[in-house]
Amino acid sequence: MLQTIRDKISGWFAAVFLGAVALVFVFWGIDFQGGAIQDAASVNGEKISADSMLRAWQDRQSQLQQMLRAELPADLVKSQQAALLDERIRTLLLTQRAKEMGYRVSDEEVAQTILGFSELQVDGQFSRDRYSAILNQQGRTEAQFESELRTNLALNQLQSSIATSAFVTPRELERRRGLENEQREIEYAVLPATAFAAAVSVTEADIQAWYDSHLSDYMTPESVDVEFLDLRLADVERSVAVTEDALKGYYDQAKDRFATQERRRARHVLITTSDKLDDAGAKKLAEEVLAKARAGEDFAKLAELYSQDTGSAKAGGDLGWATRGMFVGPFEDAIFGMTAGELRGPVKTEFGYHVMRLDETEAGHQKAFDEVRAEIEPEFRKEKAQTSFYERGQKMADESFAALTELGTVATSLGMELKKVAGFTRQGGGELGADAQIIAAAFGAEVADRGQNSPLVAVGEDRAVVLRVSAHNQPEQKPLSAVREPIQARLRQNAAQDAAARKGNELVAQLEGGSQTWAQAAQQLSTQLKVTAAPRKFVGRQDKAVPPAVLKTTFALPRTALKQGQTRYQTSAMENGDFVVLAVTALKDGNASQETAAERAQRGRQTAQQVAAEEFSAYLAELERTAKIERNLSIFQ
Repeated sequence: MLQTIRDKISGWFAAVFLGAVALVFVFWGIDFQGGAIQDAASVNGEKISADSMLRAWQDRQSQLQQMLRAELPADLVKSQQAALLDERIRTLLLTQRAKEMGYRVSDEEVAQTILGFSELQVDGQFSRDRYSAILNQQGRTEAQFESELRTNLALNQLQSSIATSAFVTPRELERRRGLENEQREIEYAVLPATAFAAAVSVTEADIQAWYDSHLSDYMTPESVDVEFLDLRLADVERSVAVTEDALKGYYDQAKDRFATQERRRARHVLITTSDKLDDAGAKKLAEEVLAKARAGEDFAKLAELYSQDTGSAKAGGDLGWATRGMFVGPFEDAIFGMTAGELRGPVKTEFGYHVMRLDETEAGHQKAFDEVRAEIEPEFRKEKAQTSFYERGQKMADESFAALTELGTVATSLGMELKKVAGFTRQGGGELGADAQIIAAAFGAEVADRGQNSPLVAVGEDRAVVLRVSAHNQPEQKPLSAVREPIQARLRQNAAQDAAARKGNELVAQLEGGSQTWAQAAQQLSTQLKVTAAPRKFVGRQDKAVPPAVLKTTFALPRTALKQGQTRYQTSAMENGDFVVLAVTALKDGNASQETAAERAQRGRQTAQQVAAEEFSAYLAELERTAKIERNLSIFQ
């Protein structure tokens, strides 16, 4: 089946990002061992190459960069690198388990999946050109891609087998409903860190100590200074010369597109043979119908009465407007040999005997060049530009490869501008943007360290880049003078947050010790910090009017801790550094009986899906717990 696809479907330069296709692929692809000098991880003795993880990290960096539109914070980089490696480890664990349990995917399943990808289709049909172009763009072969897809489909089977075994009992569903709709009565006050900022002082010694203990956080990013040639389809299209003779030649080649065919509208009566009517009888009946029509009887009524063409009989035999090629030979020859109003028959075809009448004709029309010139000029320009874009891209790639370590002569030869971007980082920068493939090319060993020209990098379907690195700038320590202000601001913020937490904890201690009531504490906050406590009210788990940190702390309390008539005091730090003092005074369960049957059924399905996800997570956690895993996060350094 896979070979059949390959036989039917070729191409090069459709630089489509495979991420669209990868929506179906939950897991990472094939390892390319390359020249990796160490492994990123070992899972039950099976290695994950550093090279594959670094490429995956480049992709993740680009995604994060596009979301944040700023340089990635060091702590975010570290957490995302660790998360990415964990994702890859879990994928490998599942792959190992799927193989161990004998999950298999046939060639036909793989083929049907590929044929179904809309990203690989042109005009609704699978296109080998697009398939090949995408794989070429990603540096993959068909065999590699299909092997990867086969693995992913097997993993889907494994996940489905676990998910389909999940179920929820009516009692459990009722219990979940009660917990989901449970409400708790609270009153709380938010202590803003800014209220304590004025009392904070940060000394030079504090700043120096922080800087000395966080030197790795204050490094310049690794970067390269890049020279590059940038070929864009839009620029090529603007340079296409358009002459009248060329446009007329293009028109002549595409004339058929601008011609409307002759159309005819006819009615017919179809007489077929049957157990009770042989061929001679069918012909005789057709002749009788024709005689009735010639005698002036209503043709539409004759069709309704005699025609055995179920598709047109009820419409009085009307076949609608038709062009040549829509009917079988003898019938079509007759229709297109008649004049309007003419009756003809019987005409024999493979379906039986036809009696027909031509109602209307409409002559075909060939649009002249002047009628379609405005329409074909942009098409002509785009077609010529795409051909030129491909040819110039090939020439740019060939000459850059031959030049090896410089692009100046290539730029001169091709009449292109040699552009430059200084300080291009692994998050991208300047006119080159943040494309993952450009970043990978710029920081590849041959380009960044050996000074060689990169291969042609296709960016989308309308841009191609070749680049070289003129300088590779390693991370350097930023001097304290350059980072003094952000360190001071951070220390002031930390100190203000700590002061808010101390005040909050002090209040809770007083409340729990009975030295003051909630009303007294609220009055104190109003007087000292101008803070107004929120009034007492019942809240649910999804209450949008209450800060998320308050809800989380409220419902984190065990139900057994909330005894009738007793108040529980809690504290919580908010994401912005503010501090919450909270009193939980009562709870009441949700009422499952208030649901309609349809709502209960819908919630049952949703809960089953949730349980399935929980069971799969537990399954994966157990795989990870019992596996022998070694991680090497130093590869990202």
